[in-house]
Parts: sequence; structure tokens; C-alpha cells
Amino acid sequence: MITFTRGLVLRRGERTLEFERDLGNGEVQFKHLDNFEIKTFALAKIYKDLLDGKVRIVRSSSQPLSTLAEPEDIEITVLPSRLDAMQEALIAFRMHYIRAAIRMRATAGSEDQCAQVIAGLERPQGADGAENDAMDAMQTPKPATLMRWLKIYQQSGGNPFLLCDRRALAIKPKRIGAVIEGIVEEAVIKHYLQLRGKTIRETCHQAGLMVDSVNRRDGSILTAPSERTVNRRVLEIPAFVRDSKRFGVAYARNKWRYSLAGDQSTRILERAEIDHTMLDVWVLDPVSGVPLGRPWITVIIDRMSGYILGIYISFYGPSSATVANALKVSILPKDDIVASIPEIQVRWTAMGIAELYVVDNGLEFHSRTFRRIAWELRADLLYNPVHQPWLKSAIERSMMEFNRMLPIQGKVFAPIKNMLPADPKKSAAILFDDLCSAVIHWAVEVHPRHIHPKTLVRPIDLWDEGRQSAPLPMLPTNMANLELATGIATQRTIDGDGVFFQYMRYNSVELQDYCRRNGRSFRTEVRFNPDDLGMMHVQLPKASEWIAVPLQRPSSNYGGGLSLIQHQINREEAGKKLTRANAEDELVRAQGRIREHWAEAVRTGVKVRKHSDLIRHQGLTSARLLANDSHSLDRETVLPEVSQLSLDVLGDVMPFPSFSLKDDE
Repeated sequence: MITFTRGLVLRRGERTLEFERDLGNGEVQFKHLDNFEIKTFALAKIYKDLLDGKVRIVRSSSQPLSTLAEPEDIEITVLPSRLDAMQEALIAFRMHYIRAAIRMRATAGSEDQCAQVIAGLERPQGADGAENDAMDAMQTPKPATLMRWLKIYQQSGGNPFLLCDRRALAIKPKRIGAVIEGIVEEAVIKHYLQLRGKTIRETCHQAGLMVDSVNRRDGSILTAPSERTVNRRVLEIPAFVRDSKRFGVAYARNKWRYSLAGDQSTRILERAEIDHTMLDVWVLDPVSGVPLGRPWITVIIDRMSGYILGIYISFYGPSSATVANALKVSILPKDDIVASIPEIQVRWTAMGIAELYVVDNGLEFHSRTFRRIAWELRADLLYNPVHQPWLKSAIERSMMEFNRMLPIQGKVFAPIKNMLPADPKKSAAILFDDLCSAVIHWAVEVHPRHIHPKTLVRPIDLWDEGRQSAPLPMLPTNMANLELATGIATQRTIDGDGVFFQYMRYNSVELQDYCRRNGRSFRTEVRFNPDDLGMMHVQLPKASEWIAVPLQRPSSNYGGGLSLIQHQINREEAGKKLTRANAEDELVRAQGRIREHWAEAVRTGVKVRKHSDLIRHQGLTSARLLANDSHSLDRETVLPEVSQLSLDVLGDVMPFPSFSLKDDE
């Protein structure tokens, strides 16, 4: 992470630049260390050069001024392409205690403070059942262990991946039989998971009675489970499920999900909210004019000011990829986006990583991919309680506001009883590009100027005031890991033609060089962005790395900016066009004509072989024997008689070019 503040040193070519000042209008000044020349750069341009590798970091602003390392000496931690499930569970387990220690202002050198953190903290819950099992097997850390974790985390600059333990975590297998397992499960369901149900000791006693009944019925000698065994099986059940069954859903929701403190943000980029919605309008493809459907919009908004940080529009439902693209838009400077729309007269000054992202309970936010994205951005996550959207009122209100501004053409209305609604697909008249421009225009100029009816303030005013007092925005040094982590994975076979995906071919010189070194073909994992088919990432198994492979066919510029759904619609419309033109029937008729041509040619060839005087055709030999040729023989010319023996011999002679020895007159 870097900030454009005092102490930042960059290397541009062979010259070293040190940050001098921020001019406040999107421009920054750097000083050349060799001749102290002051140079002014656009912030968006120099940050783009940094991401492209044209500018390298010599020293970040967080490092001591006395350290001056070469760019090659700086260690850049990259996001692993694959993370073992056990290692990921271990990171999540340790991060649970580290986040609590940071919130309680515990230091890495105080054992008493770390002990208080551990004593007042509940055990974490995993993303799924497998992760819950892994976390249940982990022991609660000692104060000294938490001190060591906290020290590693702080010294690494907040990198959770350094908390990974390379040792294998062995989980002991269950030693009781399937019959006892079934009895314990039945006893827990009947007696423990009931409203005001029995205790674990009483549940264990009931399980023992059930085992005795099975022994008497079947003549077996099964051993009753111990209280510790029953207790372990109970702990395998998620705590939220246990509390909702024993004390009611309201109690469990209040205990595990409800936030009593509410929003406590005091500065911009401290708390950001993310949500999706489907727009109530049908749009058209900008090239073919085909109705594409209702797009989804992902919005990220700053909670303190209400200023929109980022927007992303696609035709796919909520997913980790759409959230990641919205995060990229919110983090990067947006001068290029605003400059492409002449109607916008103000700057979109939102950029940087928020400290906390508030999300709902969709599957895309509970996925491992999204959690790895948050770890990569060094950001915290907060899940909003279920069915309580008023806790994220700012983003809900903003999306409702934009839906109300949509045009009537192609608008989708709520159904009304006893009324036949109009088909929005037939009345659609808005191109997808125009919709994107309108959304950006609304986010930059309209929404920031909206006056809140209760506070009588505007988001643009709160944002500009917050920029004067809040810390400078944090910007990542590498966006490739984010793009790779959010790609949709699939398996493909790589050969000399490259990668085929959806009737498109991807290939590159680097990929073919790898094929030549490691075999003609191999099967591996590929990842693609469904909103941009111009390139995909291919994993090289033996090299343990990913490479970007561009699109080659049908054309190199076909997939640039083209989404998967647009490509599928293009193929569908092309198929319909060929159907309307009777392309299949025309092909069958053409094939029939060529077959008739070959049949006629065969019949003619047979006749020629039987009659040697018809073997020559005009244009196939130098001999000109056609009637309209001035040098050909007349039909009435009497030819000399030839013996039958000569005819038999001459019949096997191939035609040859003729010539004359007569001198020209």
C-alpha cells in the first residue's frame, strides 16, 4: 500500500523522484534527487504508470526516511492462486483474535491486554461446515501466542497471509461406529435442540438409554457414548442454529447478528456499503440493437458522507466478479472515466480503499473469493443482519433514487391486479452505452447535489470537508491479483491452437513456448472475466504461475469490452439470421449441384476413354482441335488410314504439346 505523502520515493527509468507536494487539483509534484528539479504529474497518470510497471517504488511513505532500498529489494506479497482449505481456516481463526485485539487497542507487548481480549471473545464461525469443523479443532490461543500473532501482523503491514502455518493440522478421525453416531444425532435432535431443551448431561443419559434398547433388541454389545462425545457432536452444530432451536430465532439473531451500537463512522472512507439491484429497464445492444435484458448495478457508497465511491453495471447476477469490478472502480482514480463523458463538468474525486466494507448476507459476500479480496485490500468486513435493510439505508435509498429517474421506454413496472402490463422488451429504446453514461452522470453530478431532507446537507459538501481532515486515501500497488482472484474458473485443454472457449480461440507466443517445452497438449485451469472476453488467464501447471492470453479469433479486437452474454446473444442472432435466409437449405442445394456436376463429369470421362478422338478439350492441351479454331482440321478432311495395331499403341500415349519446324514466312 502507498500514499502520496512525504517520504514516497519512486524510480522512473534511471532517475529517482521524491514526493514534494499535492497541488489539490488532481496533480502532484515530485523532485528529482539528482538535480532537485521539480516535476508536476497528474495523480491518475503516475498511479497508472505505477500499476503498469513503468514507475517503481523505491521507498513507501510508511518506511523510515533513513532506509533507501533499491526497487528489486522490496518484497511484494502476491495473492496465492490456490489456498489450502485448512490454511485458509487457520488464517480466519487467527484474524478473528487479531481484529478483536486491534479493536480493544491491545499492544503486542502487553500480555495482560491480550489475556483480556481472549477472555471476552467468542470463538469464530467459519464460512461453511467444513471450516467450522476445522476451527472447532483449533485451540484457543494463549496470551503469548496472541502477542506473537499480533506482532507478525503489525510488522507485515497488515498482511493476513503471513499468519498461515505451513504445518499440517491433523484432525483425529471419529472412533465410534455409524450406529452410535446415528443414536447420538437422534438424541441431540429430540432432546437438546428443542425449545428449553435438556442439558448435554441429560441428553447423554437419553442416548445411553437408546443404546441399551438397541442392545436388547438386536443382541448387540454397543457401548454408550460418553458425555464428552455428545458435547463434541453438539459443538459441531453452528452456534446460531443451537441458540435458535433452544432459545428462539429472535434471541439468536440478537446475539449473533444484531448491532446495538449502529453506525459510528466519523470520517470518509472509514465505512463503505456495498449492495446490488436489478435496474427496472430493458436496454439494447449498442451494435446490433438486440434487447439485452435488465442489467444489474453494483454500488459502493461512503456511509459518512453519502458520496458514491464506485459503480459497476453488468448482466450477471450478484457475484464475486461484479463486486471486485465495483471495488476496482471505487479504488482507482476516475479522471479518465469522467473525461470520456463531455456532459460532466465536475471531477469524481472518490478513490482509495475503505477501512470497513458493510455487506449483506448474499452468497457472493460469504464466498472464499470475496474474503481473499478483502484480505488482499487489507480491509475489514461487516455483515448486515438478515432482513434488516434499514441498517444500510444510505445505499438502499440511492439505488431507489436512480430507479425512479429511468425513462419510460423499456421501463419495468410493478404488477397491478387485473391489468395486463406492457412488454418492456418491445418498448426498449435505451442503448447499453447510453445507460452507462447516464449512471456515471447521475453518480458524479446529480446524486452528490441531492439535499438530505433531515440533515439539510449534500453529499458533495460532506465529502469535500472530509477530504481536508481525513487521512489520505490508500491505493494498492498491484491490481493483477484482484483480477485473477475474481475470474470464473473452468478447465480447458491447451494444444497448438491455444484455448477454445465459447467458439473463440485464445493463444499467445508465451503459451506455445510453454507447450513446446512441456508437451504438445495439456489440461489446466483457465479464468476469464465474463464482462471482458478480450483476454483470459491460463495456469501453467509445471511453472506454478498464471499468464494472460489474448483473444485471436474471430478477431483480436472482437472481445475487447465484450461480455459473455453479449457474445452469446450475437451468436444467437447470427443463427436466427441464417435461419431466416434459409442458409441450411441453400447449402444442401449447393451440395446437390456439385454432386450432379461430378456425376456428369464422370459420365463424360467414361465416354472420352472409349473414344480416343474426343480426349482433347480446349484449354487442357496445346493441341487446338475445336471447330472454331482456324488452325484445326476441317471435318471433311480425309485422314490417312492407320492400322489397328497403331491405334492400340497410340491409345496408351498421353497427349503432348505439338510444334512445327516450318520457318515463318
